[in-house]
Parts: sequence; structure tokens; C-alpha cells
Amino acid sequence: MKKIVLWIGLICLILPLQAQTGIPKAQAMFIYNFSRLVEWPLSYKSGPFVIGILGGSAVADELEVYAQGKKVGTQDIQVKRFKTMQEITVCHILFIPFARTKQMAEILSALQGKNTLLITEKNGALNEGSAINFVILADKIKFELQADNITKYGLKYSSKLQEMANAGS
Repeated sequence: MKKIVLWIGLICLILPLQAQTGIPKAQAMFIYNFSRLVEWPLSYKSGPFVIGILGGSAVADELEVYAQGKKVGTQDIQVKRFKTMQEITVCHILFIPFARTKQMAEILSALQGKNTLLITEKNGALNEGSAINFVILADKIKFELQADNITKYGLKYSSKLQEMANAGS
């Protein structure tokens, strides 16, 4: 009987952990797919395709694994981790985890004039300047999209991206 209780307790601990580790993996796959549904200006189509992650996030680990050996067009994917906002260099995509979204105003200021797709995971972040925001709906990860925040950075997006966002609503 003690073994059964111990196993049940262990399973109860493992299941939420698996759910938590599944979110960064799903976000990494979404981010990679966003890279295929958004078009950057010609000046961004040479060199590596840079996906930046601000601060510590399990999404960076998952992206490094998921994007290994993959390309966006002819560009190799490079995942860059930026510990501070001041370290941010030119990147195609910048993922801003929930804990760093309080710096949105400064991030937007630093990225002004750059063609960067901003992705967040905080309710209301679209109103603060994010282009794509991850949300959890009915225990599934979805995303919402603010088209104006994509085009104001000189990016074009596929209608498929809009459809995918609307399907999640």
C-alpha cells in the first residue's frame, strides 16, 4: 500500500512538471514556424537568422535543440541569449519572457528603426508593442497577433499567420 501511495505521489509531481516543460518546447516550435510566416527586408536576408531571447528562459534551450540544423530560407538559425537589454544586438526575432516585459518601453526604444519581430508571453503585451503574444487557453498554448505591431517594424506576414492566430481565439 505504501508503494502505491508513493507511486501516486510521484506521478502527481511528474505530470505538472511535464506540462511545465511542454510549454517552452511548444513556444520554441511556434517561434520557428513564425520565422517561416514573416518576411524581413532584404538587408536581413544575409548572415545567420538570429532569434534572441532576453534573460533566462527555458525557451532558449528548447529553441537551440529544435532549430539545430534548420534554416530560414538560406540562413542558418542562431539562438542568442541576451542577459541584459543593453546586450541586444540586431536580431530577426526577440522573445521577451514574462519576467522581462516590465522593460517593454525601453526595449521598444532600443529596437526603434530595426526590423525585429517581438514575441511575448504576458496578457496585455500586444497593447505595449508586442507583435505576437503567447496565451494559455483551455490548457493549450495559443498566440495572439497585433498586425500593426508587425508592419510598423517593416515586416510582412503571411495571411496564414493571421488565420492561425484567429483560430486560437
